[in-house]
Amino acid sequence: MKKTIKFFASLGVKAGYGHDNVAVTETETPEATAGKAWQLAAAAVMAATGPYIGAVITAAKTVYNVDWGCPVGGEDTVAITGECNPEYTEIAAYKAAVIETLRATALALGQSTTQLCFLEAEFEYLDFRSKAE
Repeated sequence: MKKTIKFFASLGVKAGYGHDNVAVTETETPEATAGKAWQLAAAAVMAATGPYIGAVITAAKTVYNVDWGCPVGGEDTVAITGECNPEYTEIAAYKAAVIETLRATALALGQSTTQLCFLEAEFEYLDFRSKAE
C-alpha cells in the first residue's frame, strides 16, 4: 500500500439561495449536470497543468437552515470524491488540480462557495484483467 490523499467536496447545482431546486429529468439529474461541468473543467486543468482529476459524483441533499435559503427538505447538490494515484501523479500537483477543477466547476454552476476536505489514505491499484500464462 502507498500513501496518498482522497478528496471530498459538496457542490450545489443551482445558483443562489431560496430556490425550489433543479428540475430533474431523466437526462438532467444533478449528477449529470455537475458531471458535464466537471469533465470540461478537468480537461481544461489537465491541458494547463498536467493532472486529470477523475471523480465520483453522486446526487445528494445538503440541509441547512431554511432561514438562510435552504429549500424545505434540503438543496439538490452533489457529493464529489476522488483519490490520487501516486503511481502517476505527485500529491501536491494533484491537490492543486483538484482545487482548480472544483473552482471552475463551481463557477460554471453559478456557485460562489463550496466545501472541500483532503484526507490521507492508503492506496492500492488493483488490476483484475486476466493475464496470459
